[in-house]
Amino acid sequence: MNKKTKSIIASTLAFGTVLSASASVAPVINHTAHAATTQAHQSAYYTYKGNAGYDAKFVLDKNFKNAIKAGNVTFNGIKIAPTQSTQTVIKSDQLFRQYDKKSKKASLVDIPLKKQLKLTDLQKSYGKDLKKVDNGKNNTTGIYYYQPKKNGEAVWFDASKGKIDRVVIGYEKTKVAIQKDKTLNKIK
Repeated sequence: MNKKTKSIIASTLAFGTVLSASASVAPVINHTAHAATTQAHQSAYYTYKGNAGYDAKFVLDKNFKNAIKAGNVTFNGIKIAPTQSTQTVIKSDQLFRQYDKKSKKASLVDIPLKKQLKLTDLQKSYGKDLKKVDNGKNNTTGIYYYQPKKNGEAVWFDASKGKIDRVVIGYEKTKVAIQKDKTLNKIK
């Protein structure tokens, strides 16, 4: 090979190495849940994609709690917001109640848990902000809830003997929110 050919090959290899090194600097990240606070509006939001029932520890996250305060929570592309609909739809392992297909909003999302949370973890995370619906039973069974603003978004936790087996998030009166919809049986 002559010097000119060797020089071209060496330059091409060097240039290709530089390009691939600079292209590999940005790692590929695949998020299941995303939470943030936008600085322009100081409005927290929380977006969750995929199955939530196998690991519902996201409810312990301060970003999730801030998004509940801001009323800005989305699951699998459906924003949790007040609607007038009576429809239900299942996406992943969640049942969306009062779902409005046109606006892609639902008043409630019901998540049966496969891997239960502990009530003690909720109590540590939410502190005095975690309230219990009085049912006359012991303190480890019943409905607990977090609702930072009156008439705002809330999270209800269905507890049985110190374990949380269902989470409901949304806008509705407690009595309506905690009713178990028959469609929940279709979620595996």
